[in-house]
Amino acid sequence: MRIKENDTFVGRETEMVFDNFEYIKTETLSGDIRTDVKNMLLANGKYNTYIHVANVAERNALIAETYDLDRDKCIIAGFLHDISAVIRPEDMLKYASENCWDICEAEKKYPFLLHQRLSKICAADYYNISDEQILSAIECHATLKKCPSKYEMALFIADKLAWDKSGKPPFYEEVNGALDISLEAACYKYMVDNDMILCPHDSWIAAYEQLKN
Repeated sequence: MRIKENDTFVGRETEMVFDNFEYIKTETLSGDIRTDVKNMLLANGKYNTYIHVANVAERNALIAETYDLDRDKCIIAGFLHDISAVIRPEDMLKYASENCWDICEAEKKYPFLLHQRLSKICAADYYNISDEQILSAIECHATLKKCPSKYEMALFIADKLAWDKSGKPPFYEEVNGALDISLEAACYKYMVDNDMILCPHDSWIAAYEQLKN
């Protein structure tokens, strides 16, 4: 699938965020999201991450069809949601600190939680994605946030149902069943029964409090 011309600039030469990390290998962009993400992740030894994002993109496309969302947007968000996994967690925290981000206690304790925020920046800066529905979904795909949009909830659930571990998630049947009711029901079902976030995250708490009402 090729990205629409107004969503990405093919052949971009400036790496932006990736320039901050000398160990990251970048590839020339072709404009095909599957190819570009695959090349980037494999060049940096992230084969399992590539398999995960491809599965998430596929799952998100199915959710898009069910809930009348833009299928291409959901696929792009799926492929790019973990693109910052090429950055080491300790460097994620360093980058966030140096750029004066508001960092919650969960992110300080487990810096990899910052990957959702960094992936949004990488998607915008390197892949030149400008669609706010895509970017906002990427930014909160691990924790969700208060009053989430349908695109944000879709990616949150796709990420969980197509998780990055082997086998089917233990919560799959319950959450997938709730997805037949609504996106809100699926998100809440996961959050209330399967709180697998490593440490209470501000955005997670805000989403949970809003969804339970």
